[in-house]
Amino acid sequence: MVSDEKIVIVGAGPSGMEAALTLVKSGLRPIVIDAGARSGGQIYRRPPDSHRRSYTEIYGADAAKARHLHVAFDALGKTIDYRPNTRVWAAHEGALFLDGPSGRETLVYEKLILCTGATDRVFPILGWEAPGCYSLAGAQIALKSQALALGGPIGFVGAGPLLWLVAWQHLRAGAQVAGVWCTAPLKNLAFALPWLALRPRLALRGARQIVALWRAGVPIQFGARPRAVSVDGDGQVAGLQYSHGQETSEKKLQALALGWHLRSETQLSHLLGVPSVPRQHRPMIDGTGRSPVNGIYLAGDGVEILGADAARTGGRMAATALLNDLSRPQTMLTKLKSVLDRIKHVRMRAFAKGLTRAFPPPDSEHYRTLPEATVLCRCENVSLSAVRVASENWKCQDINRIKALTRAGMGRCQGRYCGATLTAIVASETGRARSTIPEHRAQAPIYPLTIVAKDR
Repeated sequence: MVSDEKIVIVGAGPSGMEAALTLVKSGLRPIVIDAGARSGGQIYRRPPDSHRRSYTEIYGADAAKARHLHVAFDALGKTIDYRPNTRVWAAHEGALFLDGPSGRETLVYEKLILCTGATDRVFPILGWEAPGCYSLAGAQIALKSQALALGGPIGFVGAGPLLWLVAWQHLRAGAQVAGVWCTAPLKNLAFALPWLALRPRLALRGARQIVALWRAGVPIQFGARPRAVSVDGDGQVAGLQYSHGQETSEKKLQALALGWHLRSETQLSHLLGVPSVPRQHRPMIDGTGRSPVNGIYLAGDGVEILGADAARTGGRMAATALLNDLSRPQTMLTKLKSVLDRIKHVRMRAFAKGLTRAFPPPDSEHYRTLPEATVLCRCENVSLSAVRVASENWKCQDINRIKALTRAGMGRCQGRYCGATLTAIVASETGRARSTIPEHRAQAPIYPLTIVAKDR
């Protein structure tokens, strides 16, 4: 299978794997760039070979889907140029700059499918920088990769399906789950039912996880508001202070996981000039995955957070669009799948809208009541007071300006974790809608690079 075109797929999660499978079926040999050691991405992350756990133990209800995709991708063998443990740290005008096992290199492409995935969306509370605080995805990665449950008792704070999933996974793994504090009120679920009913199996799976936690005696609070993380004499997490209604309480803990949905990884698409959808902070594509930039396609959570199933259909759609642009012959089955995938995507998007209604991010009141000492940017240790000073004294209404004045967003994560917080703070201080606040401008390197000095 040899191609005259140099086709590159960035990412080997559900969307990237499906894109590769679709291209190979049409006789192409794509290059697949994967930051992980093995394909699967985050949702279908694989443990090391030394860990002998069943697919059911690792992936639960998604075991069959994970196994099928892993086996199918591994079977591609030499029909693709697979490059694990390789990151794209910069991109410019038809070239990707890679950092991998063989060192740094420049890869020129003609067609590019971006399947960059997503990261946690985390909002600050006082003391969240203390050792023992994790993101929800971080807690899940430790469980999947190393069969390591965070030390107990452990609490879970946030909103969204990942909150309940990770808490339930830890319960099933034998961890001592001290409680789940959901910041969304319970009534929101009732309002979102018309959208959630579009995918009844998935909605019921989430409901079963909540019920399982409740039946196990795990304290569950809807509409809770986290106030602060308590620490012991060594600075380690010791508890969570929270309010529910007019009542303020504290729960003793040894670990805490936080997260409010996910956010798309868009730095690479921004570097390549892909515009964002107005007022939505996500890359612009048509209904098949084409971007306005010629030769660039996008799929999966890197475009819109719709879940693993939607990522798979998005990968197939983007690959099919690429094949159409190359005038490559396709089977009737492939064409039919493409039509069905587009129909499925509409339903999945409506379901995701329902999840956002059921589990919205923290409101403006959360930020108005944050203590001034709250750390917003953990990488650079920038506090809320520093950001407010910049916003008030320098009339900053742009998080890029705040970044320049305070260093918030200049650290290792490059604003991945504090960007949403800074946007919410500026919106709260100025009275503007969050969607009107400009995003962080992407700049290389989008991931930290190791610099080694060599002796002459």
